[in-house]
Amino acid sequence: MASDLSRRKYLKYTAGSLPMATGLSGCLGSLGSSPIRLGTILPLSSSTLGPIVQDHLAAVEQAVADLNSAGGPLGRTVELTVEKTDGTPEETNAAFDSLVEEGVAGLVGPLTSGNSLSLADRLAEERVMSVSHSATNPKLETAGTAEKTKYFGRTIANDAQQATVMAKILEGERYIDAETAAILYVDNAFGGGLADEIERATSDVETVRIPFDGGKDSYSAEVGALMETDADAVAFVNVPGNNTVIEALGKSEYDGQAVLSTGYLTGDIPDYMDGMYSASVAEANTTGEVTLRQKLRDIEPLRAYTLQGYDALFLQALAIERAGEASGTAISENLRAVSGGRGHTVSVDDFERAANLFEAGREVNYQGASSSVDLNENLEPLNPYIVERVEDGTVRQLELLQESYFEGGQGQ
Repeated sequence: MASDLSRRKYLKYTAGSLPMATGLSGCLGSLGSSPIRLGTILPLSSSTLGPIVQDHLAAVEQAVADLNSAGGPLGRTVELTVEKTDGTPEETNAAFDSLVEEGVAGLVGPLTSGNSLSLADRLAEERVMSVSHSATNPKLETAGTAEKTKYFGRTIANDAQQATVMAKILEGERYIDAETAAILYVDNAFGGGLADEIERATSDVETVRIPFDGGKDSYSAEVGALMETDADAVAFVNVPGNNTVIEALGKSEYDGQAVLSTGYLTGDIPDYMDGMYSASVAEANTTGEVTLRQKLRDIEPLRAYTLQGYDALFLQALAIERAGEASGTAISENLRAVSGGRGHTVSVDDFERAANLFEAGREVNYQGASSSVDLNENLEPLNPYIVERVEDGTVRQLELLQESYFEGGQGQ
């Protein structure tokens, strides 16, 4: 087929006539005109997590809109299937069954570490790629692997990083300088995993663990148990969105200091958080972040992990474009190439430019809305973190820890 018009642009400009032009299929190779099916699994029907993930869904849908307005991966429309769950592993696995039946190549989610761990082996079996924007358990570092191909990745850092920062705040002379600390944590895969990492990272602090169940109306017993420990400080670990436990702690007579897991210091800060520290993922403050926040301005301030949700979908589309194939294996094998290296920089809503670069035989390096999202061999990034503290109702940034601080698996 002699033409100097690119195959991608040919598809874009003649999409309306392609269904009738059956003779073009051999000339256009495997591109076709059928939609590329991607999905997301989110606990939208959960009373606790539903309000949070509405923002995440908006970001994923924005990524789809940006892709399709640019012609779509391989010149094909992205169709997003949204699976709503109550947040349990049972419903998450049922949602995954539905996505497999739909023929999705990749998905965004699951939200939590527990659900991601429950799905990991099945991802590898079905050869479906999952990129979570919020699951942080360290066990996911090697999860979802079959025949040396990893079908689970994430755009949020491994909790080993967060634990390093929380430990720094607990034992550092510049901060709390505690001798004893209680770890008050939600009793699930996320909370238990992060509590384990905090204990490993605190070499100079004696720790005691106090687990709690989510969804209770009162946590007076847990706060009472904390006060009985007479600990100098408390490391508080929970999924942001439900402030019942931290409110009970903040309004109690406990006179030690507290460090919060990430995601709590957004929006209006309640008075009971005054004096509390946080290990917070640093915002990218890049063109991509500014662009996405502008697109999502109707829902500002954005909830934790929203920016990561956009990156999780957009990266998969870039991987499909680079591979020339819409499959879970193709996504996995191309994610690192599009997220890092020495390629030409692309960012939020830059898909058409990326596709043109690929067509010219060049590489791209996606600089995301949430961070640079440079994925390692385990398909997860290192993120910069900020030590923050609430002072008189204002969040004050005390120290920025760049990605290099965490290289080698521990803080320096």
